[in-house]
Amino acid sequence: MPSSEKLGNFTAQDAPTYESVLQCMRCGFCLPTCPTFALTGRERSSPRGRVALARAVAEEKLEFSAAVKEEAFFCLDCRACTTACPSGVKAGEVMEVCRSQAQQQSPPGHIANSFRSFILQRMLPDPDRLEMSMLPARLYQRLGIQWLVRHSKVLKLGPNWMEKAEGMLPALDAPLRPQLPEITPARGEKRGRVGFFLGCVMTLMYPNVSRQTVRVLAAQGFEVVTPPTTKCCGAPHLSEGDRQTARELALFNLDLFMQAEVDFIVTDCAGCGAALKEYEELLESEAAHDKLVAFRAKIRDISEFLAEVGLRTDDLQPVHKSVTYHEPCHLCHAQGISRQPRALLKQIPGIELREMNEASWCCGSAATWGLKFSQESQQVLDRKLNNVKQTGADLLVTANPGCQLQLAWGVREAGMQQEVMHLMELLGEATPEG
Repeated sequence: MPSSEKLGNFTAQDAPTYESVLQCMRCGFCLPTCPTFALTGRERSSPRGRVALARAVAEEKLEFSAAVKEEAFFCLDCRACTTACPSGVKAGEVMEVCRSQAQQQSPPGHIANSFRSFILQRMLPDPDRLEMSMLPARLYQRLGIQWLVRHSKVLKLGPNWMEKAEGMLPALDAPLRPQLPEITPARGEKRGRVGFFLGCVMTLMYPNVSRQTVRVLAAQGFEVVTPPTTKCCGAPHLSEGDRQTARELALFNLDLFMQAEVDFIVTDCAGCGAALKEYEELLESEAAHDKLVAFRAKIRDISEFLAEVGLRTDDLQPVHKSVTYHEPCHLCHAQGISRQPRALLKQIPGIELREMNEASWCCGSAATWGLKFSQESQQVLDRKLNNVKQTGADLLVTANPGCQLQLAWGVREAGMQQEVMHLMELLGEATPEG
């Protein structure tokens, strides 16, 4: 997708290719799939409108203006338009590259830029520093300060995003990364050796999800290798336009897992999986092509992997619950994985799967989008929650931590009764202890 040559009014570094913005036929198939177009009815906030803006910049008909920057970040990058497009236009990826252009051509002020650099270039690439940063948040919960803050309503005096960010915090436990052994042996007949890519959000906010992922993989007969030095996949950096740091992280993870001698590389985070599968494109000028192809061939989402190798169901314990499934955008649209999670749910004894309307419609999280555009995010979320409510299901299941944070917050704020779970928590509940 990105070019290394100057293209019109784009800078030479990380510009979209002309082919990527030229192939849009403006047919409009993308319009009904786009949450921001549904909210605004504004052509420039549609996939084809955004690609048209990028094409105008490439053809020097438009400067890289404030409007182009605004649309690059207003796009959720949910990739629903990619699924719908008959011509294979990847509008979300074009906007992702345009975010890098925005940082180059219209960088934020000194304070904002310093904060952004600290988070993206110092915090996220360093697992130890990242884990240490969550200690104050855990103390905030354990010492009862969170209860006082929430009941005093003091956060209502600040911007909307601040109250929402605080409200989305799940009950925090110690990070999982230091607790997981590097090698978890297979139980029963060994079926293979897999590498587990432990995501940043998972180890910090949903350690039980990944704990269950490793336990289920072992119970299914796989030796699990969890490299303790794994770094962030780079997805937050791509989302925020820092492609250079994303490349550095990708090169590190590429070498780390290719040296691990594993049959597959599995993740339980849809955002991580989408980023890992795009290393081949991100690193096309940085690493050997054969190595990138081999790495890409090993990457699997956990649902994709278990559906592919076949789930052992003989020992699964019944879970008598009705379930509805929300499809994470970076699973169903970015990776094309839709059937497999449902197939796994149907294989759990006692589960009744109730399909919701618009299961693949975005929940409004989209990394930091849900905080930057909190009002619009609430509208997107309300549409999702209305569909959840109509199912009457006991559980709302998803497969991405960003979705889980947004949906759990939304369900609680709306006074709904559904418990929000990751697919692997449910499968872990059905898997007997070894």
